[in-house]
Amino acid sequence: MNLNVIDEETIKVSDNVHYEVTKLGNHHVITIDNVLENPQYFINNIVEKLPIRPTNNRDPNIVFPGPTGKFPIQLPELDYLVGYVIQKCTDFKDIDPKNIESFYQLNAIYSDVEVKRASIQPHVDTALYATVLYLNPEENMQGGTSFFSHSSTGLTNMEHVHKPFKRTEEYWNLREWTYDFMKKSEEKIDCDSLLMEDVWEEEHHIKMKYNRMIIFPSYMWHSAIIKKGWYKDKPRVSLSGFVPPSNLGVEWLNGITGLYPSFWGCSFYSRS
Repeated sequence: MNLNVIDEETIKVSDNVHYEVTKLGNHHVITIDNVLENPQYFINNIVEKLPIRPTNNRDPNIVFPGPTGKFPIQLPELDYLVGYVIQKCTDFKDIDPKNIESFYQLNAIYSDVEVKRASIQPHVDTALYATVLYLNPEENMQGGTSFFSHSSTGLTNMEHVHKPFKRTEEYWNLREWTYDFMKKSEEKIDCDSLLMEDVWEEEHHIKMKYNRMIIFPSYMWHSAIIKKGWYKDKPRVSLSGFVPPSNLGVEWLNGITGLYPSFWGCSFYSRS
C-alpha cells in the first residue's frame, strides 16, 4: 500500500509573496502573487490525487457548474497569510492571524457544458472572507474573477441589506428581482459568462494567474468569468477558501443567508 503522506514542504507558503490592494467602495480586494513556495509540487502531490465528485444536479442547493471536493487537509501557513493580510489591509486590526482556520474546497469548471442559469450569475458566500487560489498553468488560463453591482438596486454587496427588524428598500427591490429570476433559474444554458443576466454591471476584474490568490469579503457580488471554448478539454482549477466570521471576532453577518431561495448558491460551493 502506497500512502500519500503530506509533508510541510508540500503546503509551504513562499517567502517572496507580494500583494496589492484595490478598494471597491468601502471594501478591499487583495491580490497576492507567488503564494506557494512550490505550487507544482502542491498540485502533483495533493490536487491531482484528491478525489472530487461531479455536481449532483438533483440537489437544489448546489449550482456549481463542475466537479468539486472538500479539501481534507489543513493549510496553516496559507491561513496565517490570509489572516496577516486581512489584518494589515482591512479594519480587522485586532485579530490574531494564528486563529484563522479556513474551510477549503477544490473546484473544476469545464466551459463547454450546459449548466443551470443560476450557475453563471454573480453570488455571495456564507462566510466573512473568501479566497481563491488559481492553479491552472499559464498556457491553460483565461478569464478570472469579477465583482459586480446589481443595476436596479445599485448594490455591490449584501453586507447591510438585511437588517434585523428593519429591511431596507434595496432588500425589497432585490427580493422582487430574485423571485422573478426564480422562474427561469433552473433552465439549462451554456456555461458562458456572456449569458449572464443583463441586470449585472462589472465593477472590477482580476485576471487569473498561476499561483495567484485573491482575498475579498464574501458578501460582495462576484463570479468566475468563463467563456465557451476556454476550458473545453482541461478544466479551470482553483482552490476556494472561506474564513468564518468567528475567526475575526464577528458573531454573524445579518442577511447573507436570509434573502435568497435555495438555488442562489449561498453556500460553500463558490464558483469564483
